[in-house]
Amino acid sequence: MALDVTSTVIRNDGIMTAPVDDEIVLLNMAGNNYISLDAIGRRIWELLESAIAVKELCRQLGLEFEATEDQICADVLPFLLELEKDGLVRVIG
Repeated sequence: MALDVTSTVIRNDGIMTAPVDDEIVLLNMAGNNYISLDAIGRRIWELLESAIAVKELCRQLGLEFEATEDQICADVLPFLLELEKDGLVRVIG
């Protein structure tokens, strides 16, 4: 299923995390890689703990970071696609 603004996403199980100051480091044992996320990436990761519609994710981030939903989605969608490619999140439903 293709990931777009109408998708519902959730993070995959089995991803080890470690907070580092405002950032978070994700260790994907299945993919044998790790990713460091800045404060905004960390907030997205937190919101992905439960299944959430991409549009709702963008709306929430827009409220928290004082930007429009369209501005947020323009940045968040490629980020989510990268996380999906790395096996860290999946589209559900």
